Amino acid sequence: MALAAKLYRDERAADRQAVNLDATLRKPDQRPVDILIEDLSATGFRMTGAGDLALGAVLSVGISGVGRRDARIVRHGDDHYGCEFLVPIAAAEIARAQTVDTIVRADFGTMVAPLGDPALDAGEQKIRRFRGVILTAGAALPWMAIGAVAHAIWR
Repeated sequence: MALAAKLYRDERAADRQAVNLDATLRKPDQRPVDILIEDLSATGFRMTGAGDLALGAVLSVGISGVGRRDARIVRHGDDHYGCEFLVPIAAAEIARAQTVDTIVRADFGTMVAPLGDPALDAGEQKIRRFRGVILTAGAALPWMAIGAVAHAIWR
């Protein structure tokens, strides 16, 4: 039994790296579309989730860690597109795209110190412990006063 192999020459200018990056594609009408980039190289990328696009269309893609870049659609498969960057990106940008987190974590400080903080005096710590009761009573007391006045008037 003989096996036949067909070899294809890959015309890529840069090595691809398998990635799973969420990105935003802007079609020629500038409408944003969420996409998934499955592989990335200095000269292009493969994406899914873009909808219907024409070969040769120029669009822009925003990749966290890389920024917004213009690209041209050069390949179309079953559910994916191959795109080439109009201006290649640097290897450092590819590395940054793989390590950057799309969720911004920030410490905005706290308005008040946590319960039991030694910086609070004893009186303030007691107020904090009964904060729920104080708020509930503060909301209920005016209504009780209105009820008492109404009761006295219509009695």
